[in-house]
Amino acid sequence: MFPACCCAGKARPRLLLPLDPYGHGLLPAVHPDGGRGRAHGKRKSWNFIHEKMSYDTFFTMKRLIERSRSVGEVLRWVTQNPGKVSASHYPIALHKLGQLLQQQPGPPAGAGDGRGPAGQVLEQPEFHVLCQAIVSGCAKFDNFSIVNCLYAAAALGLPGESPLVRVLEDESRSRLGRFNQKDVSMVFSSVMRLHPSSPHPLVESCLSSLERHLEKERHPQTLFLLLSYYRLRAQALQGHAASDQQLINNRKILRLVRHTLGQVSAMREHELALLDEMLALCAQEANNKALEAIFSSQLFYENRQERFIRSMAEWLPRKAENLTPYTMALIAKYVARHRLREPRLLDTIANFLLKRGEQLDSKVIQKLVFPFSRMNYRPSNHGELFPKLEAILEQKAGSSPLATVNILMSMFQLSHFPQTVLHQVFSPGFITNVMSSPYALIVRRYLSLLDAAVELEFREYSGPRLDPRYRVLMFEHALTADEANRKYSYKGLVAEALRQLVGEECYRQDEVLPPGYCTDFLLWINRSGTVLPLSRVPAASRAPPAASPVTMSLRSSVLALTSDLQDFAPFAAEAPSSPPGPREGSRAGRFLPALCPAPGGPCFQPPSDYYCGLSKEPSLASPGSSTLSSPSECLSAPPPGTPDCSPRASAASLFQFPIGKILEEEEEEAAGCPGQERGCFQGEQAQEQPEERSPPASEDAGPSPCRPSPKRGPQEGPQGAEEIQRVVLSVNDKWHYCQNSDILVGSRAMRDRHLRLLGYCLVQLPYTELEKVSGIEEAKHYLRQKLRELRF
Repeated sequence: MFPACCCAGKARPRLLLPLDPYGHGLLPAVHPDGGRGRAHGKRKSWNFIHEKMSYDTFFTMKRLIERSRSVGEVLRWVTQNPGKVSASHYPIALHKLGQLLQQQPGPPAGAGDGRGPAGQVLEQPEFHVLCQAIVSGCAKFDNFSIVNCLYAAAALGLPGESPLVRVLEDESRSRLGRFNQKDVSMVFSSVMRLHPSSPHPLVESCLSSLERHLEKERHPQTLFLLLSYYRLRAQALQGHAASDQQLINNRKILRLVRHTLGQVSAMREHELALLDEMLALCAQEANNKALEAIFSSQLFYENRQERFIRSMAEWLPRKAENLTPYTMALIAKYVARHRLREPRLLDTIANFLLKRGEQLDSKVIQKLVFPFSRMNYRPSNHGELFPKLEAILEQKAGSSPLATVNILMSMFQLSHFPQTVLHQVFSPGFITNVMSSPYALIVRRYLSLLDAAVELEFREYSGPRLDPRYRVLMFEHALTADEANRKYSYKGLVAEALRQLVGEECYRQDEVLPPGYCTDFLLWINRSGTVLPLSRVPAASRAPPAASPVTMSLRSSVLALTSDLQDFAPFAAEAPSSPPGPREGSRAGRFLPALCPAPGGPCFQPPSDYYCGLSKEPSLASPGSSTLSSPSECLSAPPPGTPDCSPRASAASLFQFPIGKILEEEEEEAAGCPGQERGCFQGEQAQEQPEERSPPASEDAGPSPCRPSPKRGPQEGPQGAEEIQRVVLSVNDKWHYCQNSDILVGSRAMRDRHLRLLGYCLVQLPYTELEKVSGIEEAKHYLRQKLRELRF
């Protein structure tokens, strides 16, 4: 008896389905008309009612097939229970066979060449029984079963000439007009996989339907199979002269690419390569709207498409006049992010900027100028472009201060110094306007670095300078991008090799030097080639050796910069009530005592309270262009009684070796100078046998870290104060260069220029050399050779 409910005095039978999908012994109630009335007009995925199969029987067999653990078990369930197997069970069985074959060793299931597990399955009698059952009942299958059987057969790797595949394809062709969009998509995907090299009639039939409703397609596999089909068609038309068919095909590809970029959220490597190839093929047909859609895609922005950019450099000059500034800014942003140094493309951006610069906003100009400095590239029309930018900045400097200093920084990195604009940005009015803005700190960082660059590289400038009250460090620690790429960097290998080679107290890692440059490794080496412990170098020995008059002239400017940099905010701890002390003749004499309160102690000044809570500010370059990484974890603490010289800076110290401490001269008392420098090859020489160390080399020999300094007493006059060369080891990883080039990015190149002008000797360690080093011993040998090549 059916359960009944009372409504208006009448009892009507109801159709009850079990709550548990597997029934648990509860039989479903059936409508008096057998369920045909309710099923009419409503599409069902699992047509077990039409085949007069109970709910329990259908889903029990489905569950048994899906939970099978071997190929034989699947075949037994299907072939030994023909009365309990419906049309919808066949695609489930074929799909499960494909999954099990992929888990077995040997050629993949899609090989279909008769070898390995796939070939063994195709030869089993039970599998032939399964295929014969599908062939004989194919005409009675619903659309869902037909499409899924064909899709599963393609995934299983059945040959395209097999009877099962031919019957399913013929049935699909006859029903193609009744298939929905998803069914057509699956048939197209299946036929493309079954016949990858030869055209099939069913492909053209599906293609016309998919092209009419392309914007409704959501399946990524179908989209990439469509791209593969268009690539085959383009290759077939490539040998012929330009025709309307090629134009139509390229426009179809462009439409498909735009839709794919809008629908797909992730791609695999071969899919990215296919997309890059299709973009390079069709993008010349793109208008401004299409290019804007392509470059606005987040998926496209995050992945480098080099072939597309190379082809774009050929045809973009012809279309640049028809592009909007927003689209050109998107192109410049993409090129800068991926460090794609294409001269023709960059010159096209420069010409666009030269023609339409006066009509553009400062923020748009900033985005268009940034690729030049990022790739360290001076445009071919820089003689006209840079004066034009100066005139524009004079008019619009106050409207967007942050964009103005960004443009100035890009020009400084290209060694162009606009004097009239510097007068304006260093003026009291501009500074007052900046200090009241929400981005005051980042502008102060830029202005501080610009001020230091003016002192080092633009000595002819005689206008106003940045007030010492507003000077801050540009960077206070390693950049975020280098931290993120640390596991891909060679810095850890170099740090461990250097620790074993010279000892951890003889170098510093990630040392920040004014005006805010973070160095990879900092060493002090005397003229005999000995790497000195940083904590035991006498202050009188920290001056660079005597140089030519030109160098001395430059050094005088560096000393002037040192006197200015000592007023940086991290050192600005002046008390207004304290009277000023007597001025001494040496700049180091009035700078170093404040930094080294105790003889032999660590030299640093705690930062002001303003800097204690500073958050990480964005760098000048994008994440792929950072130049620093975090310290290596292999360095241990210094020995007891030795001043701290490990790379782990304290929380209260922004840096420990400011310019004044490194560059200035100071005569130290005789008691503060050690009588003998010890060798620094602690990783290779035993400390218990000092008599076995090699004697000092002659003056004409090249520097070597393994040669100890000669024994000198503290009372030997000038010989007691050795001349020290400050050496910076610069680990240049792959992201420090332009893509597929040996040219450093602009920010890294400017950092190297400034460090050399400050008196540091740079030793470049490019990734192209480090990737050939295998192991610590080879790394130590490599560093030893690099240090021996130094000439003071």
